[in-house]
Amino acid sequence: MKCYEVTASDAKSWTTVANGFVPMDYEYVDPDRWHSGLTVQESTVYRLLRWEQRGTCTSFRTRTNIRHVPCDDFYWVVLPQRGLYSVRYRDEVTWTHPGHVALTALDDVLQQYIPELSAYAFQVPRTEIDHRAGSSGPGARVLDLGSGLGRITQAMIRNVHTERSDLSDREFNAVCDRIAELLSLLSLGDTQPQRAHHAQIAEQIRRYVRAHVGHGDVRLPAVAHALGWSPRQLRTVLQQSGTTFRDVRRDEALRAARDLLEDPAREAVPIRDLAIRSGFTPAWFSAAFKARFGETPRDFRRRRLADLTERGGAQESMATR
Repeated sequence: MKCYEVTASDAKSWTTVANGFVPMDYEYVDPDRWHSGLTVQESTVYRLLRWEQRGTCTSFRTRTNIRHVPCDDFYWVVLPQRGLYSVRYRDEVTWTHPGHVALTALDDVLQQYIPELSAYAFQVPRTEIDHRAGSSGPGARVLDLGSGLGRITQAMIRNVHTERSDLSDREFNAVCDRIAELLSLLSLGDTQPQRAHHAQIAEQIRRYVRAHVGHGDVRLPAVAHALGWSPRQLRTVLQQSGTTFRDVRRDEALRAARDLLEDPAREAVPIRDLAIRSGFTPAWFSAAFKARFGETPRDFRRRRLADLTERGGAQESMATR
């Protein structure tokens, strides 16, 4: 995981920095007195920003922006800590206050109005949300974080930022996977206290499977025994949290494979070997991976490694400004 800070002391600098993430057109109320800072954590899968802004601006996602950089493969999840975040899509305006989160799609024309603000912005692949909750559609959808599940989600986002210097790339991805799952549950309306408790237990199961997939026994009886439950108890908890053990095992194995495929140190390792290491048969792996992440393992590896190289160059460029 890369972690770096960027500061912009004028509007022109901020436009350059912000457009490195999502290209937009900007209008500033007082461009000469603008100041903004970012703390950025990113892997080739996720990106988390801690965003401080002094000044007011309006940004426009135009058709030209979209044509050049579609941004149709991820959502921005914006969690204000101070101030408001608003999105206008066509004639509909959504306002996001502290204690809420906006799930924002950026592949259509929209307008953002952002006064002085302190917020987290979480970039999450669409596949991580849509395969559970379905597409959120254009514009922004606001989710209330006042429930037990919402408070857990908010705390996890804050903690990932707080512990940024102590997280490896794999750990960062694993925690962000969990945050994406909780956002999916919130999007579906699963906010009851009991549901939040089940989500925490399901997280323990996922962590165990993820840690042992490919080199340990991750069949249902073995996992239940290792966690001190009966197979029936484990199966029931997962069903009540909206999933099954079979889905958990497949999902965690695919995520483990994803991490291996984007690791530059394993670039020379054949995909067949990585499939076996993740607990798949090679014949089934490619189809399962494409169904989950929208591209073949070979295409995924090629694109992620290219992204990693490009971001490394962009980071060096930002650091010299």
